[in-house]
Amino acid sequence: MSTSIETKAATSTQASESSFKEAVDAAGIFPRNGPDPSARSWGHHSSGVTFAAQHKLPKLPLPSLESSCKRYLEALKPLQSALEHEASAAAVRNFLHEEGPILQAQLKEYDKSHANYFEHFCYEAFLNDDSRKQPFLSNYRMSEPNPDCQCSCRIELERFVSPSTISAKTKTVLLFAYQAISCTFKQDPNPSRNDQITRAASLVRSTLEFAVAIREDRLPPHEIRGMPLCMNQHWWLFGVARVPGDDGGRIRLDPDSRHIIVLCHGQIYRLYVLEENSNRIIDEHNLSLSLQCIVNDADSVPTWENSKTAIGLLTTENQKVWSRCRTALVHEGLKNGQNFGIIDSSLFVLCLDDNSPQHMSDVCKNMICGTNIIEKEMQVGTCINRWYDKLALIVCRNGAAGLNFEHTCTDGSVDISMACDIYKGSISQSEDAISSNNIPSSAMPSLQHGGPPSARTIPTGLQKLEWDIPSEISAALHDAEMHLVDRIQRHQLETLDFRDYGKASITSMGFSPDAFFQITLHAAYFRLYGRVRNGFEPVHTRQYLHGRTDVVRTTTPEAAAFARIFNDEKASKAEKVETMHHAAKAHVAISKECTKGLSHHRHLYVLHQMWKRRQAFLKAAAWKPNEVGGHINLNQKHLSTATIFTDPGWARLGTTILMCSNVDNPYLDFVGFGPPADDGFTICYFIRQDRMAVTVCCRNGQAKRLIDAIKQTFEDIQTMIKSV
Repeated sequence: MSTSIETKAATSTQASESSFKEAVDAAGIFPRNGPDPSARSWGHHSSGVTFAAQHKLPKLPLPSLESSCKRYLEALKPLQSALEHEASAAAVRNFLHEEGPILQAQLKEYDKSHANYFEHFCYEAFLNDDSRKQPFLSNYRMSEPNPDCQCSCRIELERFVSPSTISAKTKTVLLFAYQAISCTFKQDPNPSRNDQITRAASLVRSTLEFAVAIREDRLPPHEIRGMPLCMNQHWWLFGVARVPGDDGGRIRLDPDSRHIIVLCHGQIYRLYVLEENSNRIIDEHNLSLSLQCIVNDADSVPTWENSKTAIGLLTTENQKVWSRCRTALVHEGLKNGQNFGIIDSSLFVLCLDDNSPQHMSDVCKNMICGTNIIEKEMQVGTCINRWYDKLALIVCRNGAAGLNFEHTCTDGSVDISMACDIYKGSISQSEDAISSNNIPSSAMPSLQHGGPPSARTIPTGLQKLEWDIPSEISAALHDAEMHLVDRIQRHQLETLDFRDYGKASITSMGFSPDAFFQITLHAAYFRLYGRVRNGFEPVHTRQYLHGRTDVVRTTTPEAAAFARIFNDEKASKAEKVETMHHAAKAHVAISKECTKGLSHHRHLYVLHQMWKRRQAFLKAAAWKPNEVGGHINLNQKHLSTATIFTDPGWARLGTTILMCSNVDNPYLDFVGFGPPADDGFTICYFIRQDRMAVTVCCRNGQAKRLIDAIKQTFEDIQTMIKSV
């Protein structure tokens, strides 16, 4: 590869693109999704601590074009034959001498005026996705929206700024799709507090305390080895909703919200939990009374009515369908529009489910997508009791509880850390304790006097949201339920609680725990299918301003070599152990690169998005040269097709088969989300001192087989190492 790529970039840009800048700006090469999330003039105090280190954080580095292309080919090599790899290398060389330097130069200019070059592309990827939202979808799935759609996205800050949008008629292959990622809490250590109402009240109170700490800028900032991490994502946890649109979704934020939404049997209620003009929290006693009243009211609704009025089902549909249904509901009646405003502006959603899952796999499934239960031809499962466009706390009748995250603005490191704090806060007070920040009972609306509330009796602090539902929306609800049921039935989830050994034993063997799991996973997959496939592990980049995540491509040449030799009966145990150590060291090295923001993944993704828009604009302008006013000298070299992004290798590396997430949290049992491809798996894992917990999800019916293979490989590796 040439060593003068940057010089070529500048020369090429000046020579062949000097007249291209204005047209590029007009074409929307870069995302314009509304106000920068960093432009916050509210909620900060001079003595605040949460965001005190933001100004000290460095920018995410922009890798060189040559280094990203080199890393791309290295990640691709284990997945290709020699002939295929040579073709991909040729495509990369062509890219480096044609459009690559042009795009890199444009991205450099963009990076100069933005806090983080990847940030808005990330928002746009989530918000412009037009695939049907699935509770099991992962956030890194390739999807093909309608090529004729008007792509736009925005972040809308209620009462502060007006949203701005830009549309570009392009065919968009998205790296991210809508995701629901979920986690399950451990039970409260006090058994008397594991009934639904008590558990829900304690978790809601703890969640509110966490939200208020962010609002008051007093949540301790995160650090890693003394290094501050970006806290920007915390602004987007509460009072936030993803709102659908025909031309792309948007994020709506109400920083002054003081109510939550409670769902029970698909019925929707508003509950005020913060005192007006202050951040004082409703006390747990009154909160419990209100939640019990909601359950009583929802239980009294005839079963056949629930799914017919469960508007939350529409949040599982694709963006355009959901947007049009929402518009039809708003046009049907004034109260429908008001209801959407109430839901969007709520702090978060509480789902009170009427089931009591016993097995951990059933608990995990319930937190991800709810249950599918048909009685008398009507859906009565908890799948109707969700609103996927917001953060949701879920509590079952037996106290099983968890969180389901809307993933547009936040990543797993922030979501899981929040879950940890919520759980710790929920068990920190005794049953009758009242926080000094809470509102006394006399200050909150109370239940009617005269004994326990009867069914359908709603305290004045509550509001049940009633809907005017026209016939076409009734049909849409039925369709949404059928689509959701189909997806639930096609997915499989299995869990493994492996107690033979854990982190302590792994480190004593001389391995990094995460590297050990990753290379074991590749060996287990090879054991089943006789080949290596594309692996993916996200790592956060929050040491940089507005950092999100980057990607470790775990199928290194060394990991592939170990997968093969471990399953080779002719290889000696000593050879296998040596190869395993080489694979572990390679995984550690590539992980360190990625945490520094030096991976090729995000960089090339952004260049890919720019390239597609540029190609679409040039093709459109080529048919109508008079409409561009002579700004562009159109010729075929602008429309090169022998490029990195059209090479089959790009699609292969973009199709993830083993998507993993290492969850380091002592207060959760399991975490789960869905597979990135029809023949793919998601694997979430905890590596604790003396055990490992694993969740596998897929839609190819192979989850149990992979779980069993992982377990057997754990056992075989321990035996192998002990014998050497």
